[in-house]
Amino acid sequence: MQNEAIAKACCADLYQSDMAKLIMGDSLHPGGLGLTNKLGRLMGLQAGNLVADLASAQGTSAQALSRVFHCSVLGVEFGAAAVRSACNAAPEGSTAHFVQGDAESLPMRSAVFDAAVCECSMSLFINKAQAVAEVARLLRPGGKFGLSDVTIEPGSLPADLEGELGQVLCMTDALTADGYVALLEEGGFTITERLDASGEIAKILDEVEGKLAAFLALQNMSSSTSGVSTSTTSIESQLEQAPGLVTKVRKMVRAGDLGYWLFVGEKRP
Repeated sequence: MQNEAIAKACCADLYQSDMAKLIMGDSLHPGGLGLTNKLGRLMGLQAGNLVADLASAQGTSAQALSRVFHCSVLGVEFGAAAVRSACNAAPEGSTAHFVQGDAESLPMRSAVFDAAVCECSMSLFINKAQAVAEVARLLRPGGKFGLSDVTIEPGSLPADLEGELGQVLCMTDALTADGYVALLEEGGFTITERLDASGEIAKILDEVEGKLAAFLALQNMSSSTSGVSTSTTSIESQLEQAPGLVTKVRKMVRAGDLGYWLFVGEKRP
């Protein structure tokens, strides 16, 4: 149990890192808020709904859902720093609120929520089945669970993508699309929507390549004008290796080994 808690804390810290923000932006998942809103529409969110957001990070998606669909959202995030950031950033009168908690042991009452969302995080959970069981517990009968996540074919992840970059991209413990369907069905949900949004990964890669090129050019310019060889930080070292890794990820997307899917499940009575 202690090792699991440490692993979850490290994962939460990683998603507050500069590398995560560079790759994913503020929403921390492919497709940004556009895909968040699409997931909300597929779920049929309505004004007045009570929605849980698992692994809500700094609250960007929760705020968007509350604003667009006029619903109340309770974000649950393992990382204390992210919860503080989300609370501090919440505008006055917002119907999105945030608490610290574990997605595998949610600090909420049973059968009171109309819907729940989990974006690009299920792949990171140590006990995915337990997290799905917790969602089923807090939803009313007929409640909707919107899940979006990276999908990956078994054995296709290169060894050099098994570290922090692969974790930021939700790749290291992702399932296949059929694997997520089975996970939800075994957890008490009937799949009502299944949408391939893999093109959003290609868009992220395009953005990352541009950011990396600018960063490396600035770094080289700084070194050449100063004439001094500066020490390389850990993140700088990782970013210098990133262009080659981005190329590998792009090949995986083209081959169909790596994707991004949206799923909606309805809780069975």
